[in-house]
Amino acid sequence: MIALGCMRLSTEPDRDDQRSVAVLHAALDAGVTFLDTADSYCWTDEDFGHNERLIARALKAWGGDPARITIATKGGLTRPEGRWEPDGRAKHLTAACERSCRALDVAAIDLYQLHVVDPRVPLATSVRALAALKRDGLIKAIGLCNVTVSQLEEAQRIVEIDAIQNELSVWNDSGILSGVAKHCTDNGIRFLAFRP
Repeated sequence: MIALGCMRLSTEPDRDDQRSVAVLHAALDAGVTFLDTADSYCWTDEDFGHNERLIARALKAWGGDPARITIATKGGLTRPEGRWEPDGRAKHLTAACERSCRALDVAAIDLYQLHVVDPRVPLATSVRALAALKRDGLIKAIGLCNVTVSQLEEAQRIVEIDAIQNELSVWNDSGILSGVAKHCTDNGIRFLAFRP
């Protein structure tokens, strides 16, 4: 799997959709098979879903086979006035997932991830919402982002977790030191490193 994180295509002040589509096409032509996005990859709540719509547009215009591309998106963050604020309520996640399906123009999302644990909402509430979305056929696989081993274990008691996305790079090795990467390896869970 070769992945591309698409956040900056929608969050930079000087973003250019035409140039971004060209970047996506070049990446897909070069062999990228996994696109990482989120509904909150935008400037503010007013253009929520911008990155997802951009990806859908690029895939429609691309000459290759879109069936070989996995799209992972995330819900659970909002962008009021450009701030990043968590919202892990079940009601929010359900509505966010439905919006993401429309933005990506898909019947079901390949991998849907809780973007961040909301400190105001029990993690179990958010995870049960993801489990319901999978049961209802809106998502194919469940992921969590920015979690600890104990949070991952709590989630696993509720539903099968297919992927974890935490920061991991030469500048930040907390994904290894915290035990999250080992837990993923031991349990057959994909570990998606952001800011590699």
